[in-house]
Amino acid sequence: MSVFPEWFKAFKQVTLWPGMDMPVVSGHNGQIGFGQVHEDTEVPEHAHDGQWGVVLEGRVEFVIGGERRVFTKGDYYHIPAGVPHSARLAAGTAFIDVWEGQRFGEDRMR
Repeated sequence: MSVFPEWFKAFKQVTLWPGMDMPVVSGHNGQIGFGQVHEDTEVPEHAHDGQWGVVLEGRVEFVIGGERRVFTKGDYYHIPAGVPHSARLAAGTAFIDVWEGQRFGEDRMR
């Protein structure tokens, strides 16, 4: 069952990582994504412009700049621009991510 309303499927979609598709809304100098994973998901280390987010359901274990932190329902996080990070998301985790800049170009969105 999705945390997000059915009409979110009308937003452009992006495959963030294999098995992790999410609706993304683009605005002036930023994007917002609405994610939910249905199975345990590993996100490899990467870096990009600044990112902020909130966990709506479940559990996310981040390694941000070498520091391991766990976030659960209601927790918010910030990843500064250029800082390497990776994540483990538990099955059923739902979250909202906000990225500065254009995290996903039109070529990745459908």
